[in-house]
Amino acid sequence: MTDRTDPRRPDVACFYFPAWHADARNDVWKEPGFTEWKLVDEARPRFDGHRQPLRPSWGYVDESDPEVMQRGCAAAAGAGIDAFLFDWYRYDGEDFLHGALHRGYLALPDPGVAFALHWANHDWVDVFPARTHTEATLLSPARVSAEEFGALADLVIERYMQRETYWRVRGGAWFSWHQFGLFVEWMGGWEATRDVLADFRERARRAGVGELHLAAVGGIDLTAGDGARLAEVGIDSLTPYNWLHVLPLDRGLSVDYADWHHLAQDDAERWAGLSSVPFAPNVTMGWDSTARVHQDDPLEISTWPRLPVVVDNTPERFSAACADMLERARGTGAGYLTVNAWNEWTEGSYLEPEETTGDGHLEALRTAVASTSTPASRT
Repeated sequence: MTDRTDPRRPDVACFYFPAWHADARNDVWKEPGFTEWKLVDEARPRFDGHRQPLRPSWGYVDESDPEVMQRGCAAAAGAGIDAFLFDWYRYDGEDFLHGALHRGYLALPDPGVAFALHWANHDWVDVFPARTHTEATLLSPARVSAEEFGALADLVIERYMQRETYWRVRGGAWFSWHQFGLFVEWMGGWEATRDVLADFRERARRAGVGELHLAAVGGIDLTAGDGARLAEVGIDSLTPYNWLHVLPLDRGLSVDYADWHHLAQDDAERWAGLSSVPFAPNVTMGWDSTARVHQDDPLEISTWPRLPVVVDNTPERFSAACADMLERARGTGAGYLTVNAWNEWTEGSYLEPEETTGDGHLEALRTAVASTSTPASRT
């Protein structure tokens, strides 16, 4: 991991989507042994030049295998990634899609990259695949009470945050919410949320974890003043999960990556200006969620996952976007940059090697990180 005393080198943290191993709930909801590799394999082109199906160079691996995870960690570290931000799911008091973290990453004696939890606090709905004119079935709701969050916080502190490999930002153990606005609603408003987060911090101190670094990722309305309230309730930084919220829906079935990057640049300026906490920029490799739309249905642009495809996201263009957002991150005070994503294959955003582009996007990130760093200093 990089020397965090270097002000010119923000940490690089990459979101990790753990859908590539069997899970007992999916065995019931879908079929025994189901993973989203099934959707990847069945995807087909939706227009001329549409690059589907995607073919991962490493194959349809089981990420919960420690050897598979070790290879991924080594590749990530080589590209300049400091931490994996595992999408973390928990419904009805039970873990979900946790095999990659528990049986894979945590089994490694020296993973080479740190880890942290990005709590995906959204309902789990059946878009595996989605039908074009049918509302997705709710499989499990995510809502928790303040009391239930206290128990969740204790679990996170005991099970994860006390590990040496847990990622820290400016000394604080990092934890984030995918939909922070939903969490505020669940807790009973902003004032109540402030008390809940203060309690979270106190629990961490009592357990010997020390300070926390709490991040809001999505689900807030900056134009309504939510950005100004973040510091008041105890949030430390703000970062997007990806650039999906600036994906144009009025340009047909495809959007050029260069245009998307320009929209993300403008959006980063807006987020930074409306937030009362430091803004950590995000860079997104691509977008193509057509694998999650039933292949017998037409692609009609409407709501996720029925969205346009980002095209021409070449390694060269991605490298330029990485360099741009890394430069922004150096000046925001957040201390890190988020990357989407390590392995969002069914949303077309991945750094893992693919047969057509090889390891070009990994190399693109490595080049951008190297150009904005002092000589690598690893601890």
